[in-house]
Amino acid sequence: MKFTELEELMSQRGIHSLAEIARTLNTTPQAVSNWKARDQVPYHIVTRLNKDLNQQSPVQPHEYSSLGKGYPLSSVLEENTISLSDILLTMAEQLKVILLVPFITIFLTFTYVQFIQKPLYESWATILLPGNQVSGMGGLAGLATQFGVNVPQEIKADLSSPTLFPELLHSRTFAEKILDKVFYTEEYGKELSLLAILTYGDKSPKLGKDTLVTNALSSLGKILEFNQDAFGSFSAIKVTASEPIFAKELAEEVLVEMEALNRFFKSKRVIEKTIFIEERIASVKNDLEESEKRLKEFREQNRQISSPALQLELERLTREMEVQKGIYLTLKQQLELAKIEEVQETSIVQVLDKPQVPLSPSNKNLKLNVLLAGIAGLALGIILGFVRSFLNNSDMGERRKLRRVRNFLKKKGKDIILDKRISGIVSILLLLGLPFYLGYESKSPVFFSRYSPILMVINTVYILTLATTVSMYIYLSRKKV
Repeated sequence: MKFTELEELMSQRGIHSLAEIARTLNTTPQAVSNWKARDQVPYHIVTRLNKDLNQQSPVQPHEYSSLGKGYPLSSVLEENTISLSDILLTMAEQLKVILLVPFITIFLTFTYVQFIQKPLYESWATILLPGNQVSGMGGLAGLATQFGVNVPQEIKADLSSPTLFPELLHSRTFAEKILDKVFYTEEYGKELSLLAILTYGDKSPKLGKDTLVTNALSSLGKILEFNQDAFGSFSAIKVTASEPIFAKELAEEVLVEMEALNRFFKSKRVIEKTIFIEERIASVKNDLEESEKRLKEFREQNRQISSPALQLELERLTREMEVQKGIYLTLKQQLELAKIEEVQETSIVQVLDKPQVPLSPSNKNLKLNVLLAGIAGLALGIILGFVRSFLNNSDMGERRKLRRVRNFLKKKGKDIILDKRISGIVSILLLLGLPFYLGYESKSPVFFSRYSPILMVINTVYILTLATTVSMYIYLSRKKV
């Protein structure tokens, strides 16, 4: 319903001013003024007019013929529907809010990203790791196969396997090696160990090295990242740091230490393998000499072998010696291969792209952030505009409901604090949980040789909350008595 139609309707009943219309409709002059500015009457007002005029209005329907439309009362006061023009009218009315909110969000986002947000730089190396390979047991496996023994070709991965690079990168063993490396940072203006950069800075450490390493592990896990292409053959080691040169140097050191750690485990495995083969060679050599000795004595005692029994015994001794001889030769070959592998220092990691100095921060995308902030601010401004329009144009009944909601929130909020039962229940729960909080021991204790700084804050807040609820319960109990 248009406001002009409402004015004509009210004027026929002797009501002309906006104040009189407001009193008749039980609303405020400001709301009526807003209706006039929008030339639109809210739906609930039209519904009330329909009800009042159909039941109580002394004015007859033929009196509305002066409207010049010839429509009955039900047509004049037809129910209002929300149209595109209504939406555009509301947006135009709340244009200041709709434009102000996006400006605020864009300004805050631009200021934070450009001047406050700490930049992070990424430097990475693209590498190629060899796939899982079968261990060099070809000689022993071939010999065993000749005698009908199947030797499994698959072996379990050890610490020298390149497939364990992601786990080694986040291990404490690797952390202890890389944290001792020294880097120059602009933040401190001098060279410091990575452990110092991540923990105590250029100050004197107050904790032991083991505790510092434990604390630095979480920070190191955020800095180092191993990405492996599920469909390709290449992997990437990525380093994220607050300075570009520091990120590049750290990525280079990570590659060097990973290769050194891999060679260490490989050398350790080869040494253990060499020791085992040498022990087996000594044992097999004794068995071979015993077999040769028995064969020699048999031939010396039986220069002419004519009986089947002697021929069978000769074949048995000869076969035993040949088996021992084959095992001995195979072990000698494996020993030579192990010695060659021990002195071999070729890296198993092939670097496709070496770490480079990043040119721009990886966590700052000013254009995208400002665009998203503008879209979010515009949406929020439109929502606030419609809410504000509803609150300003609502009638006295709606205002009373909102006032009752506000009063209920205040009253119930006070009841939560001043209710003895709630204080008692919370106090009992906190008392039951107190031994668990105070009895828990942190892995890196700082206070009382038991609590970490975070746990100390939690326990302090916990005890203060408990004391407050108990005091409130006692106070309310005495007050009621």
